[in-house]
Amino acid sequence: MKKISALIIMLVMLVSIASLAIADDAGENNENEQNEENGHHGVDTETEKEIEIMNNSLGAEIRLLQLQKSLLKNILKGEMAVEVLKGLEFNTTVLESILDEMEVLLEDVKVANTTSNESVQIFVELKSQAKNLTTQFRETIKELLDDVSLNELRDRIKEIVSEQIQDLSKNILHRIRQFNRNQIYRLYGLIGETNNSFVEQYINGTINLSQVKLQICKIINNMTKEYRYDVFSEIKEENIKKKIHSEASIDEMNNNGKGKGKGRQG
Repeated sequence: MKKISALIIMLVMLVSIASLAIADDAGENNENEQNEENGHHGVDTETEKEIEIMNNSLGAEIRLLQLQKSLLKNILKGEMAVEVLKGLEFNTTVLESILDEMEVLLEDVKVANTTSNESVQIFVELKSQAKNLTTQFRETIKELLDDVSLNELRDRIKEIVSEQIQDLSKNILHRIRQFNRNQIYRLYGLIGETNNSFVEQYINGTINLSQVKLQICKIINNMTKEYRYDVFSEIKEENIKKKIHSEASIDEMNNNGKGKGKGRQG
């Protein structure tokens, strides 16, 4: 029974550590085409999870850079789709109008203030507008093409090779590693032991975040039961604080009547 209890504690610790340090160290954000439902106060679950790291300017910068990259990819794909449809003599006026609005929105994302106290509200509103415009673009194309033609078009524009996107990916990865470095040092502070060389290897890309987590778990595993419980309690408290901050930001946003997204008026 003692071994089973120890394993359960370690599994809970792994989950807690994963939620304290952002796990997205591949430099790619989740670009799901569909919104996740069941969020709180009108904010979808995916977005609610994303804003948990936005309690500092670096976390806000990461999320806005990821939104910028996602929006840029959709614009580039949209432009390619328009060129193909023009060649097939389709009327692309509506599609081009939507792309124009997406371009304006992209500029808004680029200049968004990541140090503002309203950075969460700004992110949620901009993301909502981006999703609305992307959905409108897709729905408009669906009205023009049958399923076979639509799939053929998707295959032709599937891979976007852009220097802008590659530069954004590198920048996002760098910022994520900086963010994770800060979180890892906080974890080391909680467990009372620091391995600077291990953190530097992560920053340099020699090892990945999973390997860092495993090393931290090994340290925790060698602690006394009492000390391990204390560390677990502190990590759990950190995660609760992040959740409270996220929900407080959403509440404030709704009280101010923001975060609903302007969308595009059809």
